[in-house]
Amino acid sequence: MTRRGMLLGLALLVTLVAVYFAPTEEATVVQAAARAPVPDAPPREASAPTTARATASAARVIELRPRDDVDGDDSRLFAAQSWDPPPAKAEAPAQVPVAPAAPQAPPVPLQLLGRYQEDGRTAMFATFNGDSIVLWPGENINPEWRVDAIEPGQVVLTYLPLGQKQGLPWTATQ
Repeated sequence: MTRRGMLLGLALLVTLVAVYFAPTEEATVVQAAARAPVPDAPPREASAPTTARATASAARVIELRPRDDVDGDDSRLFAAQSWDPPPAKAEAPAQVPVAPAAPQAPPVPLQLLGRYQEDGRTAMFATFNGDSIVLWPGENINPEWRVDAIEPGQVVLTYLPLGQKQGLPWTATQ
């Protein structure tokens, strides 16, 4: 057996002997002494050094309140608080009924790409809802839009459901 093994065995033997001869726990229980209540004393001056034990004995313990004393309404527990008085509620003026606005044509769904001239007639190339189309005066684009005229600087269109005319400007570079 090695030296280390012998030392461990000896330590085990000493521990077992100490446990066998140790007194029972019942004989070693010491009852706590009752403390006299400490009267509230004025705080000491800062110049006198105090120990942690003296400070702890002089401190008052705040008594906890049971939860039954707390209001049950926690809905505004974390709501914003202000010292300002609540604003006075001003009466809203009576609303005057507004006549509904006349229906308006939607914006023109065309994007002009270029101009084409053939036999004195002018046509415009455009995109309409992702499709490339050719605009000729007097033709309908779809059941809602009609090309009325292609003038210098603009294309005149009519929104057929309301009969409203709109101009779509174009430049000479198109």
